[in-house]
Amino acid sequence: MSVGHHQRSETLLHGEYGLYPSKGIRYALSLTYSGLHIQRLVPRPENDQRTVLPLSDMVGCHTLRSHTTGDIFAYFSIYSYPLKKKKVTMGSSRTRQRLVRTFRVDEESDYNRNQATAEKWAIAIKCLIQEIPIGSETELVPELLPRSRRLMLLLNPCGGRGNGMQLCQTHILPMISEADISYNLIQTERQNHARELVQGIRLEEWDGIVVISGDGLLYEVINGLMERPDWEDAIKMPVGILPCGSGNALAGSINYNAGFDQALGSELLLNCILLLCRGTVIPMDLVSVTTCSGIRSFSFLSIAWGFISDVDIESEKYRHMGSARFTVGTMVRVASLRTYRGRLSYLPALDAHRPICRSITLSPNGSLAPFQRSQLHRTVSDFGLCEERNVMYKRSSTNLDTSELPSFETSPSPGSPTAYHTSSFNFDTLSDDTPEPMLSKDIKLPRHHQVNGPKDDVLPPLGKPLPKNYITVEDNFVLVLAIYQTHLGADLFTAPFSSFDDGLIHLFFVKAGISRAALVRLFLAMEKGTHFETECPYLTHVPVRAFRLEPLTRKGILTVDGERVEYGPIQGQIHKGLSNLIAGSCKVRLTPF
Repeated sequence: MSVGHHQRSETLLHGEYGLYPSKGIRYALSLTYSGLHIQRLVPRPENDQRTVLPLSDMVGCHTLRSHTTGDIFAYFSIYSYPLKKKKVTMGSSRTRQRLVRTFRVDEESDYNRNQATAEKWAIAIKCLIQEIPIGSETELVPELLPRSRRLMLLLNPCGGRGNGMQLCQTHILPMISEADISYNLIQTERQNHARELVQGIRLEEWDGIVVISGDGLLYEVINGLMERPDWEDAIKMPVGILPCGSGNALAGSINYNAGFDQALGSELLLNCILLLCRGTVIPMDLVSVTTCSGIRSFSFLSIAWGFISDVDIESEKYRHMGSARFTVGTMVRVASLRTYRGRLSYLPALDAHRPICRSITLSPNGSLAPFQRSQLHRTVSDFGLCEERNVMYKRSSTNLDTSELPSFETSPSPGSPTAYHTSSFNFDTLSDDTPEPMLSKDIKLPRHHQVNGPKDDVLPPLGKPLPKNYITVEDNFVLVLAIYQTHLGADLFTAPFSSFDDGLIHLFFVKAGISRAALVRLFLAMEKGTHFETECPYLTHVPVRAFRLEPLTRKGILTVDGERVEYGPIQGQIHKGLSNLIAGSCKVRLTPF
């Protein structure tokens, strides 16, 4: 929800409550658009210092009731994941740590009245998290909240270091449970499994599809949706990603878009889960890609040829190393730097500004009938929701700020579940000067399917001449990269000026002649997005609407979204805002789903 600066301090709710466990402590609470302000009243502190729980760190709020007989008090727990300093070997860093604050509503001598007050706080906090407009005069009733979101979670057990299921159990599922998100978790069994699954789902049963993996699994999902007869509706299904892969480029872009500092590993994952819980959806561009056999697919990230695609595919043998595989792969490829002859044509975007350079249950209040969903095969697990829904307990975490927690039962919060919770290409005329790239023996090209989608209106079919308004460069290249996200990897800030729906392909190419040292400096600078400041004369960036790449070197590797495709001429055109991305709260006004 977008609010003006003068509104952020407006008090939406105020009250004085005890803390659980009580220990005689009482607090004054004030809820504003920016967060929860907490001031201790008893015992009175020496100063007027207040604690603020920022709204941007919260994922949910649940109301609870004690199992103790005769307890007339009601309770509400706020789940938050603030950034805290973490000591590391070389200095310190900041990471998100779980914080639960439980308050006791004890204003009335009747439980039902206390419970009504606790529910108002839960409704208000959930509305703010989900960006549902409320004000100080808003009647806080359950009808303000939409039903619990239903997400299909697709987990690639082989992604990254293969620890996706562990991360699900320790981080992902508990957090989305705290956010009242219903889910069905499915573990993929083979290549294109996710692609097949999304072709058969009933769209009305889901509010989003989220991949728990790297970027390759999302490529399957998007193209599976585009292969459906109802692709125009299907591609509008919100998609999301929780990074458990190696590169995690889209996750890095989402993280940057939300205004967070660059993060890797578990820190990036926690940021992305937090954003997923907030659930805001924004439009995202897709690029239609046509390869030399006439196969058409849709890409959300990048198309690469040369150095980048070589590193990406050749480093597969180091997959057990996680993201470090790319560092090793880069060192190997720099030591044996290749160049490729090619013809690159593009339609410049003349109007573009170029900078310098889980299955759940019934409705909470019984007002809705049980949701009927079609059966999904190969469901590995429907995990039970987070235990705080049923029993308050002390999590084996030093971050939990409550100590001796008693046995509570959930009083269903409004809006939450009651569950306990090939035309072939002729290379005869091409040069054969470049050695064949080294590949792992088990690398196979993915199966291709014919997708639907909008027509390419500014790009003729491969084999047809390009219009005169295209610019063509024929040269020897070290790399060619077409990218439409800010990040090429979680730690590669490649296109700082890109946005999810700017309608642009950011075309980069590095010509032959660059030294190994200069190339290394370029990629090191790319980690911070300062590579344009190096003023490398071999690097060119052009914002374009469409392009065509014709390799004139016989052997090489082409990748689309990190997945290897057939080698030969390839072309792509941007389609603005064709898909929807779950990107969470952002620096701009967005539309919640």
